[in-house]
Amino acid sequence: MMSEEKSRFRIKKGETEIEYEGQSKEVNERYREAFEWLKSLRPEDTEEKQSEEKGTGLEEKRGGARKELFSPKIDELIKGNYFKLPDKRKVSDVMKTLMEKGLPTSGKDEAVLNSLKRRLGKTLKGTKEGKEWVFWTE
Repeated sequence: MMSEEKSRFRIKKGETEIEYEGQSKEVNERYREAFEWLKSLRPEDTEEKQSEEKGTGLEEKRGGARKELFSPKIDELIKGNYFKLPDKRKVSDVMKTLMEKGLPTSGKDEAVLNSLKRRLGKTLKGTKEGKEWVFWTE
């Protein structure tokens, strides 16, 4: 009894994914067709091509989806009355508290500030006092 020679491939580009399994000869042919079809989907002048012309492009791409890091912890602080009046909290206070909770805050001042600003009018009040923002809840 001879066993059939089977192969399988999977190609994923963005939201499009193609997977095929079958006899090796047919799989090879389908792979070539699928690969050519996917190549034809992208416009000629993509970011990939532009970055290749500039250089490696690795410095410009951040690679992968960003995970919300500070937002859930800031929401916890809000629910735990961390910002409750009469204590107004400076961004530096929030950074220190987040660091104590184990989050890597070094050099992330802007990310924390932006996360706090997104909550203005919803759950926080804030103002700029001098050069630093302060936040509170009532």
